[in-house]
Amino acid sequence: MSMSITDLTPEMPFRVYIGHVIEERFDVMMQFRAGTIAGRDPEQLHDMRVSSRRLRAAMDVAVVCFPKRYAYFHRTVKELTDVLGGVRDCDVLREALIEYRGTRPAEDHPGINRMLASIRAERVEQRVHLVAFFERLEQERFDTRFRGFMAEHSRG
Repeated sequence: MSMSITDLTPEMPFRVYIGHVIEERFDVMMQFRAGTIAGRDPEQLHDMRVSSRRLRAAMDVAVVCFPKRYAYFHRTVKELTDVLGGVRDCDVLREALIEYRGTRPAEDHPGINRMLASIRAERVEQRVHLVAFFERLEQERFDTRFRGFMAEHSRG
């Protein structure tokens, strides 16, 4: 059973401490997985992306603490952040264009609407990549393997 971050102490070896931080950040990120895959609530995607970036930052500083197999998990989390970003960037751009359209005269709306249609198409394509990436993670049993690796290598 994983301990809470509040149970960590400064006396712990760095590898143990950062391992628990990574495990907790992974758990937080995975809370948004189902909603991100479903794709109905852009906030689930946003929250997963933010969580993945926090996880990635913790993993970046832990590279020297773990054996070479860690590189697979580290690289995969980086890929996940990038895949999430592809969809999220479309959402952010869409919202900005909708807001911008509201400030423009009616004769500008058709051009802005064409850009919005293009962004919608790009988002659909990015979501295809996202869903395929999650399917790959499922096939590779990434969640189980990640948790197992961290449990094995981050205990005191």
